[in-house]
Amino acid sequence: MNCVELFTQKAKEHPERTAIWLSPTEQISFAELLHQGGKAQVTLRKMNLKAGDSLLLLETLTPQLYAIICAALGMGVSVILVEPWMPVTDIEHVINLVKPKLFVTRWWGYLWGLRVSSIRHIPRWMHVTNLFKESTSDFKAESVDPQIPGIITFTTGTTGKPKGVRRNQGYLVDQYHALDHSLGLSKHDGPDMTLFANFALANLAAGRTSVIVNPKWKKTQLEHIFALPKEQQPVTLTTGPAFLLELFKYQNILPELKSIHVGGALTDTWIFKEAFKRWPKSQFLHLYGSSEAEPVAHADAREAVSFSEGKGYFQTLFVGHPASEIQSKFEDTGLWVTGPHVCPEYIGNAEENKKNKHKDSEGHVWHSMGDRIVSDEKGWWYSGRSQQSLEDFELEQQVYAFLKSSKAFLHKSRTGLCLVGENLSGKELEIRKTFPVIQAVHEAKIIRDRRHRARIDRLQSLKKAGLHDL
Repeated sequence: MNCVELFTQKAKEHPERTAIWLSPTEQISFAELLHQGGKAQVTLRKMNLKAGDSLLLLETLTPQLYAIICAALGMGVSVILVEPWMPVTDIEHVINLVKPKLFVTRWWGYLWGLRVSSIRHIPRWMHVTNLFKESTSDFKAESVDPQIPGIITFTTGTTGKPKGVRRNQGYLVDQYHALDHSLGLSKHDGPDMTLFANFALANLAAGRTSVIVNPKWKKTQLEHIFALPKEQQPVTLTTGPAFLLELFKYQNILPELKSIHVGGALTDTWIFKEAFKRWPKSQFLHLYGSSEAEPVAHADAREAVSFSEGKGYFQTLFVGHPASEIQSKFEDTGLWVTGPHVCPEYIGNAEENKKNKHKDSEGHVWHSMGDRIVSDEKGWWYSGRSQQSLEDFELEQQVYAFLKSSKAFLHKSRTGLCLVGENLSGKELEIRKTFPVIQAVHEAKIIRDRRHRARIDRLQSLKKAGLHDL
């Protein structure tokens, strides 16, 4: 098997269809993506890369990024991706751990390499454009072991050491089928507008066009998307709650949307309700998952909002029912899940594996979501991170409803429970009178988690406000 076969089959069925759209001048068809991937494979074979080898890829969001990933996966070569903001010492650790045979980058990668000695020890370096200089383009999807790593993404772990999230070839296939089953990717024939660059791989497997939003949410790019001709307008949107807020700045946009997929369990109910007004005929799906297990559960967003408001919650905490591919168990440490699209153990971080991974007697890897999930007759409910008490989480929801804002959080300081958040000045007495258990109120700008824009980064918020020593 080879996970790229999902893409090559669709490329043959719809060769002229746009595969990746980034701007009016940066787009590529399925046929051209296959052609460019084939040219890259010719170059990689000449460099003696083979199944089981790995390459380090540092490239911005371009069509070439996807051509390189498809080329490598088709050969059974693992693609190593590293967060560029990771500290140098962590990058050193990662490179020494995986020992890639090739570093593919543009000019800024060479500057990166000057800072990191382990990168200078990678045997071969190549500029992205040089991968595509061959005149022939013999694309092949070689049969490989499903357990061979396909994409390995290194991110900063909670223990302070980088962790490698390994997406094996078989995992990538299983994840696509799980996403297709939950979201109905293959049921829609038009483009998907997505915030998530990695989600474009699932769209490729479904034969769908990915209209990928630049991570900076540039106004010019968004205006180009809104101005696309009717036949190229996105029919689905895969997003997070923060980007929905961005879209509310525009009027009468994306009229062709049939389905909107919103990830995260912390979307304010009012955001969904405003979106329902904007796109009254669209289906809305509320998704729950993580980078190691996606999707885990899903719900009709209108139902999720109704159920959540029925309990007095300010946020949409009803997450529905688990995906059919997921097995789950509830522990004191939170929800644990396993399934064919749950990533195996981390690479290079024994502490994270001990904390968040467990292999049972049958060899199944269980992953800790780190979340408290409560189940009732309606389905699953998100009830906070496992390290936060249920009482504090419920109190936060009451505070949000009182403030009509979720830009705040409770923090247990040395002097007692305090509330930290935005636009609290002048409300201290009223807050403490309404919630006597809160001992102090502190004004602070709320910082959202870099990869999960709905979730508050509590530590960074405290640091930015100079409150980290409370």
